[in-house]
Amino acid sequence: MTAAAAAGFARSRYECIRALRESENRFRTLAETASDAIITIDEDSRIVLVNDAARKIFGYTREEMIGKDLTMLMPAHLRDRHHAGLARYARTGERQISWGAIELPGVHKDGHEVPLEISFGEFVRNDRRFFTGIARDVTERKRAQQALQQSREERLAELERVRKRIATDLHDDVGSSLTRISLLSEVVRQQVGGVDASVAEPLSSIAALARELVDSMSDIVWAINPAKDHLSDLSQRMRHFVSDVCTARQIDFRFDTPPSPRHVAVGANVRREVFLVFKEAVTNMARHSGCSEATLEFREDNGGLLIRIADNGRGFDVGHVSAGHGLRSMRERTAALGGQFAVASEPGRGTILTFTIPLAERNLAAAEQAAATSPHDYAVTHRHGRG
Repeated sequence: MTAAAAAGFARSRYECIRALRESENRFRTLAETASDAIITIDEDSRIVLVNDAARKIFGYTREEMIGKDLTMLMPAHLRDRHHAGLARYARTGERQISWGAIELPGVHKDGHEVPLEISFGEFVRNDRRFFTGIARDVTERKRAQQALQQSREERLAELERVRKRIATDLHDDVGSSLTRISLLSEVVRQQVGGVDASVAEPLSSIAALARELVDSMSDIVWAINPAKDHLSDLSQRMRHFVSDVCTARQIDFRFDTPPSPRHVAVGANVRREVFLVFKEAVTNMARHSGCSEATLEFREDNGGLLIRIADNGRGFDVGHVSAGHGLRSMRERTAALGGQFAVASEPGRGTILTFTIPLAERNLAAAEQAAATSPHDYAVTHRHGRG
């Protein structure tokens, strides 16, 4: 009975050894045929196994790597960190970095750095811990990314040149021609006004239409000009518009635009749409509210833009508002920008419009330079056009 048990144990042990050898053979076969470097180290960071891909990536022969410290394949500034991290992990079992697909530099035998994507694993054999790293040379991927980034930057630079050229052409050619049409129409109207009234009226319409087109052209030129792609340019445009509208309507107003903590870039499309929303809101307020005072606020808020327009006008019932107030248009424009629009109003108690618009494009340059070049006051107050 004892002999049978011993024989069974021997067979079981033999099967385990054979399975282990087969597993090791499969691992070595996979390692040698892999295109990624596979390196195994012991607890002391000594290399105990490398495959042929490691030789191709790092330039050392297998004999030059086996038994050596893994730090021979690292830049000097990472060697102490590697030893400290390995010792800390041996003591605590806590990982300080991800073990899956992290990017770290390696060092080739000739001294140049090799960008690598590395994954780590751990196993125990004969009560000893070993660590295996799989390293992929991502040099070509980095080159492709750099080439793509350079191509993107070149396209953006060309787009800015095109935008600037279009803005200049519109301003110099189309804008000046429309201005001439307006002036010539006025001159002819004055010359024939006392003689033929039927001609004077169409000429007045032509002059008025030309002036409207000049204003629209000014907005278009401003929108596409790459030199205006900043929050400060947007707030300045808003300030000028609300000043013109409220002064003409004899509305006391305050427009607050506190300086941003950093210089913020705003893309042409976002800048144009935000200005159109603001323009429509101010125009509707001036035409329909019957207000005598208004407070307007425009600022950066929680990674986006906040616009708040409040008046002391006649107000209206929000639940029974007519389409003539233009609320639907403002709501649709704001939604198209990924923002939110809220209106609060009661008959006889004025109206408050609030727009919150996310700002996807940001320029993290210091705001001190922008503040130094923009010494004007950020709060503008007008009373009946004065100030």
